[in-house]
Amino acid sequence: MRKRLFGPLIAAALLVSSVAAAAPVPENPVPENPAPEKTRAAPHAGDGRKVVLDVDMGELNDDAATMFMLAKAKNVDVLGVTVVSGNTWVEEGTAYSLRQLELIGRTDIPVVMGAGEPLMPGRQERLGAEHALYGNPSYGGAFDSKRPPAYDKLAKPPYGGYPRTRPKKDTAAADFIVEQVKRYPNQVTVFADGPATNLALAVRTHPEIVPLIKEVIYMGGAFDKPGNTTPAAEFNWWFDPESARISLRTPFRKQTIVPDDAAQHVVYGKKEYDRIVAGKETPIKKIFKDLQGPEFAKNPKATFLLWDAITAAVFLDPAVAKRTDVRYVDVNADFGADYGRSLGYKLGEFDAPNNPKGTRKAGIVLDVDAERFWDLYVGLLRSE
Repeated sequence: MRKRLFGPLIAAALLVSSVAAAAPVPENPVPENPAPEKTRAAPHAGDGRKVVLDVDMGELNDDAATMFMLAKAKNVDVLGVTVVSGNTWVEEGTAYSLRQLELIGRTDIPVVMGAGEPLMPGRQERLGAEHALYGNPSYGGAFDSKRPPAYDKLAKPPYGGYPRTRPKKDTAAADFIVEQVKRYPNQVTVFADGPATNLALAVRTHPEIVPLIKEVIYMGGAFDKPGNTTPAAEFNWWFDPESARISLRTPFRKQTIVPDDAAQHVVYGKKEYDRIVAGKETPIKKIFKDLQGPEFAKNPKATFLLWDAITAAVFLDPAVAKRTDVRYVDVNADFGADYGRSLGYKLGEFDAPNNPKGTRKAGIVLDVDAERFWDLYVGLLRSE
């Protein structure tokens, strides 16, 4: 979405799924489970609120903070981290996810590679035409760099070196989502914190899971403000508008959206960084010190937004959502100046009696209780 902190044919969807499942395998794969660090025991089946975290992971970006928060939260069972291209290519996001889980001693949480490209064929090749409409995007995410051949062959190794653990074999992220929902019907919350490609593939190929998903929580969209990547679009839904449209139009029992509107209300700076790293060192504090410390040393006034972390906060403590609205939502997936624009219709007394055809009701978080958010965010990241 940004320089973060540190209706397509089903055949096209299936093609992307098969490509993701057949992601490159390293020529000399590392051992699958060497457990180099002390690893916390896996949660017992049935314990905790069950979540699948679908992310476009970076090195200590907002996705990483979200993963740390959920991994540290009491009574939360992280069934797995599924990875999609967005902020980074899926190979990069997979390496970052594996390594960061190793560093915090949570190799019990599986990491699953997902879709490496948006649903629409030729999405990247069309960027030139988009630039002609409204100039270069403020941030292109994975599109700004060459896609690496494998998760252990990146242009630059991850912080701390390449992971020793490996992603889950013989399955793609969409299939993993399906497996977990069927294993735990009516219990799984899916976090769509990157482009919604994996989720769209899951519900298009296995629509029977739709009524079995407890809730979908999205980080995406910009409803009452301009987009942060183009004037029309927020990054996640700009990267793959087709998948966002498929997912939002799916009749899930509950959809919650944390858009860019909400993210503007919690601005991270050195004050919050100092709160996190104070006191006895922990693996998470060390990651923050090593990766963010030099940035704040160079510029103590630097500030960042924490988009995805708000989804975890709202899930863990609904009172973090200070102001919400209920609208019928959609995404413009027609190529043009409004490509990727979030659409939210609220029916009033004098409006037509029906919501626009195909749109679904969703709760939208528009403002955040900043003090409550910071107490939760800092408290979890400081915990031992």
